Amino acid sequence: METITIPVNVILASKSPRRKQLLEEAGVSFTVFTGSSEVDESLEPDLRAQPAEAVKKLAERKAGAVVQDILAQNPVGLGIIIGADTTVVLDGEMLGKPYSADHAREMLGRLSGRTHEVITGVSVWMVLLNETEEKGGDGKVSLAFRSFSESSFVTFKELSTEDINAYVATGETIDKAGAYGIQGKGGKLVERLEGDFNNVVGLPVDTLLKNFPDILKESIEAEVVPSETPQSSEAAQSNEVSQSDAASQSGEAADA
Repeated sequence: METITIPVNVILASKSPRRKQLLEEAGVSFTVFTGSSEVDESLEPDLRAQPAEAVKKLAERKAGAVVQDILAQNPVGLGIIIGADTTVVLDGEMLGKPYSADHAREMLGRLSGRTHEVITGVSVWMVLLNETEEKGGDGKVSLAFRSFSESSFVTFKELSTEDINAYVATGETIDKAGAYGIQGKGGKLVERLEGDFNNVVGLPVDTLLKNFPDILKESIEAEVVPSETPQSSEAAQSNEVSQSDAASQSGEAADA
């Protein structure tokens, strides 16, 4: 057996500047790519009734859409694509992003003085691609993905109408699940946090890197069977990079 070095390319399938910042602060080298088409974020009622499963499904859709675009480009190496989705859950109901200032006020009023759950679903796809036959490879693709979710619990202070109006006026509510950003001025609304702060921001980085340590690597090692000259078609088949093993080893993780 011989050992070869395979380059690792990490892709964040999210436009969120908060997730981008969290990965940068963790020392991950990556690019941002959200695909060429809009992701369907609609959910069936039975899935909305299971928020943890719902956010995992949405994360899978986001990452999967990017994978399709990447495969069309015929890249080489190991691609690690990260998709994520975050929701706020109160009384079993998923609260997404507010569609107006009045909707944001309504959400904040419901959260006032109460404890809610923040769930982030993460889906990590491993795509291992060989060189095309024209370049001496076999052009084969191995694909695997794993998803997990993590929960944190946030308790809000009792908010007055003035408190809510003042926060909505900051403009922070527009693009955030539950109409607040704990890492910004919305942190002043919070009385207590149980769980991972970064999970509430939008990406449980510690859990992500624990479960998928290859994200921090620039390359991985893989074993191959040395080629022989001349070789029969049967020998040629045995001269394949153990792609599935490399992808599955990179993608092993325990659900959070």
